Amino acid sequence: MANRVNWTKSRKILEADFGDTMVQNKNVSQRQFNNIESENILISDDSDGGSGGGFIGGGNETTTELNVELITTYNEQTASFSTSFGNYQRSFIVHVPPNFDFETQSLPLLFVLHGYTGQAPIIRQYSGFDQISNQENFIVVYVQGTTDAFGNTGWNVDVVPTFSYVDDVGLFKALIKYFKANYNIDSSKIFSTGMSLGGFMSYRLACELDEINSIGSVTGSMAGYYNCNPPKKTSIIHFHGTSDNTVPYDGVEWSLAAKNAHNFWSVHNECSSQTEINLPDFNGDGRITKRLMSYNCEEERAVELYSLEGDGHIWFNRAWGHDINASELIWQFFKNQ
Repeated sequence: MANRVNWTKSRKILEADFGDTMVQNKNVSQRQFNNIESENILISDDSDGGSGGGFIGGGNETTTELNVELITTYNEQTASFSTSFGNYQRSFIVHVPPNFDFETQSLPLLFVLHGYTGQAPIIRQYSGFDQISNQENFIVVYVQGTTDAFGNTGWNVDVVPTFSYVDDVGLFKALIKYFKANYNIDSSKIFSTGMSLGGFMSYRLACELDEINSIGSVTGSMAGYYNCNPPKKTSIIHFHGTSDNTVPYDGVEWSLAAKNAHNFWSVHNECSSQTEINLPDFNGDGRITKRLMSYNCEEERAVELYSLEGDGHIWFNRAWGHDINASELIWQFFKNQ
């Protein structure tokens, strides 16, 4: 890395409890790996139809200036930071590619969001975006959700009511402003992706922030209670197992069916063409992975849905027996937007 990246040497204790998921571990433990597929979703049974009534997200005319402090430097390319926002202490991990020079390079920015009960350090490890960043030259930021009264981590997406008063949209507005000011990012190339509830949150960002170019979701959909009114055309890539028992592929009251989410954005982006193809059976298990593509959209947008027959609630990776590598496909999709 060029010496323009100068994480300071101070080390502070992270207030959020990562338990046995310390960032310093280079490998995901068996317990951590098992938890990737075991995220559960609390379903709101509020009589008013969800958790959104008490929250106004991202609607402020002014964006909060963040006072960001270093937590830990892991290596020349990666460090974690903390900031106070909306009565919560928030944290995030930043990874920059090798030889990144803040003064001469303007790079894309990718937010990566964990699922319900998840942790930023774990999705950093299993998604592999650090390695893709090194090859493709973009900045990746793993943001940590808040912790509710039951000790569970998550996002305010009108699915889990215990997060309904957290201004997560406002946080991302502030983070985008911070990275524009401090990292010389390409403002036209700001993306978000996530697992499960992190996918729901990425959809919400597409619904509310015009700074977002494109989003990706792995096993997360759009909240059924939420009224999405996107500020602009936005490209979408979505991956979902047809046997997902946590966020059902065919939808439930609190979550849109995967194809309904696809159709929403296809209509919004005014796509005039659609086709679906079967992908090669990479692992030879006889199960089909389908790729639904909506194209010829306004403003050169695109909408894609990968449906993985028989697969459940997990981040899809060929190394784990799936026909595709979601992380690689997400970035290839983003870089063309």
